[in-house]
Amino acid sequence: MRGYTILPKKYFYLIFIPIGILIFITSIEVIIKVKDRTLFDAWVLNNNFGSNHTESQLFNIYMTGNLALYFQKIIIPIGLSLHTYFSYVKIRINKLFVLVWTILLAGSYAYVFFDADFTDIFIYIYTILYIFMIFIVLSLIIVIDKSEDCERR
Repeated sequence: MRGYTILPKKYFYLIFIPIGILIFITSIEVIIKVKDRTLFDAWVLNNNFGSNHTESQLFNIYMTGNLALYFQKIIIPIGLSLHTYFSYVKIRINKLFVLVWTILLAGSYAYVFFDADFTDIFIYIYTILYIFMIFIVLSLIIVIDKSEDCERR
């Protein structure tokens, strides 16, 4: 099939491993945020809920909000990992794969970056991982071009 390239095993792992690390780091961050009493107390003071809620209700709201943010942070990496897996096993990749996932990764990083607390180490880890993943996805263009050149010969 012209225009479609098999995803090399090397690139499969170069995409999959940073995504696994990113999801793991995001999970650790959420666990720390939900388990830290001082962060919960600061959240309650910042949001000014008044006295009509019990502490248990406020904690449920806090935990639900953090889990929703967690899901929003990892949905794009999960989508990329699933698409990468199926591209490696069954379907093939083309330049549209590179374009779409580069834009989605950049948008996901922007979401994480603008929501970040720069005193937190996690934003720096996210930055390294997202930049690495974007460069790996962009480098697939070279693989696709080489494959198309081989087909033409």
